[in-house]
Amino acid sequence: MIIKRTPFILLSKVIGICIASVCISTGTASAGNGSETQYIRLLWTNDTHGFFVPVWHAEFEELDSYEGTAATEGKVGGYANIKALADELRQPYSNSLFMDSGDTFDGSPVAQKTSGLDVIPVLNAMGFDAMTPGNRDFAYGKAKFLEATSQITAPYLSMNLRDEVTGELVFQPYLVKDLPGGMRVAIVGVTHPLSTSGFVHGEDLAPRSSYEAFQVADELSRLAASIRAEHHPDLVVAISHFGYLQDLKLASEQKGLDVILGAHTHHNLYEEHLVKDKTGKRDVVVVQAGSHGKFLGKLDLEVQSGDDNMRPSKVRVSDYELIRVIADDIVPDATVQALADAAYAPFAAELDRVIGTTDVVVARRGDVQSTMANLLTDAWSAIYGTDLSRHFGIRYGSSIVPGPITVGDVWNMVSPNIGANGMYVGTTDGAYVYGTINGGLNNEYGDDPYDFAGGDVTRFNKKVTYTYKVNAPDNQHLVDLKVGDDYLVKEGATTANLTKKYTYAGSSPAGSGTPRLAATTAVDEIIKYIEAQGAVSSGIDGRTQRLD
Repeated sequence: MIIKRTPFILLSKVIGICIASVCISTGTASAGNGSETQYIRLLWTNDTHGFFVPVWHAEFEELDSYEGTAATEGKVGGYANIKALADELRQPYSNSLFMDSGDTFDGSPVAQKTSGLDVIPVLNAMGFDAMTPGNRDFAYGKAKFLEATSQITAPYLSMNLRDEVTGELVFQPYLVKDLPGGMRVAIVGVTHPLSTSGFVHGEDLAPRSSYEAFQVADELSRLAASIRAEHHPDLVVAISHFGYLQDLKLASEQKGLDVILGAHTHHNLYEEHLVKDKTGKRDVVVVQAGSHGKFLGKLDLEVQSGDDNMRPSKVRVSDYELIRVIADDIVPDATVQALADAAYAPFAAELDRVIGTTDVVVARRGDVQSTMANLLTDAWSAIYGTDLSRHFGIRYGSSIVPGPITVGDVWNMVSPNIGANGMYVGTTDGAYVYGTINGGLNNEYGDDPYDFAGGDVTRFNKKVTYTYKVNAPDNQHLVDLKVGDDYLVKEGATTANLTKKYTYAGSSPAGSGTPRLAATTAVDEIIKYIEAQGAVSSGIDGRTQRLD
């Protein structure tokens, strides 16, 4: 057994025989009406973001309580722990699959330093049955992306990612697997349109990040129909990096899928969602398993074959769970652990160097602000004495608990792939501030998920304050927006200050008036700032206020 402390129940609602804690799944059973009921366990990860070792990870709503949780629970995730847990959970099922829904080799400091390449050997030891690319897997550009994915040994799937020059699919669109328990399963990959340049999406070759790039439902339906006609699978599963709300819409617009194992938006979905497909006659199961390896998703299904072998007559969820991957409770897989240790070792001395302390939980997530982004933006505006400082509303990144801050923590916070680790200093105008915040609120709270590419609302330093409404039409979310005492938006109306110039410093440019500094990097500036301060603290404050 891999579990060291807390007893773990292996089986839930599964036909099988248990003797002295050893369980054997029968795989199939008679439904009593001439048809056959088959049982399958689907396991998956999503949005691990290259964090192949255990991490701290606080949710926004637990900022005040996570220090206590961390002291009790310890770190979560780590590929060696996920692998050990997945292997044990697969044992009782003769029909099982282990998959990944994308964003696997960009995000962690080691991934950032090696363009994702040092994560690949660890991924290859996981034993995934199939994988699909996520949007951050494209972070290093087309050439690096193709170099990294060429080294992945698991089947890498995408039905909608095409080369911009040739229009041809970059990867195989689907995979059909015959499992030991007798089931045949088709797996389809669905890639997020927020890829790097050099790629287009879908049969219509839609530009990346465009609304049209999300519109692959008809293409997916035709593909599913072709798969069913040719291969007669018992189940068709999509590993999708579209996003939770996007998956719900996609499920309703297509026909042919049974399950969507989702990703991208880092939702902790503790209950499965059933969505009627385009015909209105069949449910599609939509799930997602958080991020950063803190959960392993587990979906147990009963599949009852009907008279039409083109499609099972019924797919029923018998059990669904997000299993918390608590590192201290699991004996890690030795092979994966050794590879993870080897990947981290060359960078350990640098990344583990302590540069200061924090007395609060420093965490990435939050719709409109976070303790991590507040720390960064306030630091850059203090360093350069500017009116404005900006940092992207990045979703990925582990947390920092009260105590020491290391160089690795700074790499994690800054996410130097975005902005190429540059410092951009100069002047911009009020229209830039308005445009980025207004657009971010439209994306975060808009009505159509296909308009939303990804990320939380752009973060600014504490001199930028605004009030907003979630339940408002697009371009009407902002109520008041100020830089210092200057209103850019007052009572919902823009002002003449949109043309006013303000000084700016940030980890990404704010127009042509903010050139990159040649002599420094964003990471180096934050390291020096924390070293000079000794101790830093950052909280959620009044720079943003929701009014509804």
